Amino acid sequence: MKIIAHRGDSASFPENTPEGWSAAFDNGAYAIEGDIRLSQDGFCICAHDADLRRLFDRPQRPEDLPLDELLGLRNAAGGRIVELADFLRHASDNHAILLDIKDETPPALEAIWKAIEETVPAPQRLLVIAGCHTLDAVRFFATKAETGILGFIPDPDQAEVFFSTGASLIRLWERDVSSDRVAQLQALGAEVWVTAGGSGTTHETGYTAPQNLAALISAGVSGVLVNDVASTSSILETAA
Repeated sequence: MKIIAHRGDSASFPENTPEGWSAAFDNGAYAIEGDIRLSQDGFCICAHDADLRRLFDRPQRPEDLPLDELLGLRNAAGGRIVELADFLRHASDNHAILLDIKDETPPALEAIWKAIEETVPAPQRLLVIAGCHTLDAVRFFATKAETGILGFIPDPDQAEVFFSTGASLIRLWERDVSSDRVAQLQALGAEVWVTAGGSGTTHETGYTAPQNLAALISAGVSGVLVNDVASTSSILETAA
């Protein structure tokens, strides 16, 4: 099973930072994930939340502040906001990366594609996986034909339409996994990744138990998004 580092190796490092992304690969991740939004002045940045309260005790949304002010934010744990280019450079180094695109407005999608073109050489762009929450975003990247596309499907019943629109990877929540559902998606030709934990489980998002990982493997899941890369890698090695 492939390990995808959820916001980087976020159990041990500040989320969405170069340190966490690098550590994830050092600890055995197949791919890293980063969350993408726009600044007020139209630059792509890496930030998960819709506002800055949790990490920086600020009420504003990322899109309310210009890039320079966002890049100057810091918290006591070493958290900060970085530009998308810092994330994309890992693809230039031949690593797989997953963009969780939080802002899927047309200006944001165009800005993300421009950043990919400017940062990632053409041969490495297939290592960039555009994680899309809407069919419009899937269609946008399908026209580029240079990146992978993952469907962060809003509901399990929408998996087939996301696949038919261009998402060859389908992300399920752990609560929605069953052997039958995974087999149905694989029969279409989709590869299935799962976000560990979250609503409907007994674990926070990005965390799970060894027996749950074993169940995901048994169900045929190909990749798992987790916060603790080293621990997950060790569990999977033991299971093998």
